[in-house]
Amino acid sequence: MTQATAGATTAPKMEMSPERAKQVITMTKSIRAHFPELADVSDAQLIYSTWRAFKRIDQTNDSDYSTMANVFFHEIDRHLLKYKFSKAGQGEAISQRFFAILTEIL
Repeated sequence: MTQATAGATTAPKMEMSPERAKQVITMTKSIRAHFPELADVSDAQLIYSTWRAFKRIDQTNDSDYSTMANVFFHEIDRHLLKYKFSKAGQGEAISQRFFAILTEIL
């Protein structure tokens, strides 16, 4: 029985343009520099979550920095930290940190 028929899901292949790849790497490095809370997260996990956040942003019509910051917050909080920031009541502060990164690099 294959994974597909067993109901398991696999991560999608990270396909992106060279420009988007550069943005993903730049954003990942900036997240590393500005979020010491993510020190235990592997580079591969962080790159993948950064790519997923950009992919979600690309699928929306609303891509202002505030919306983008919220997408990054939710992606990191939900998928990497199992809601650690949300449970600590840090949602707004963390979103503002992502907003600052985005305005700096984009």
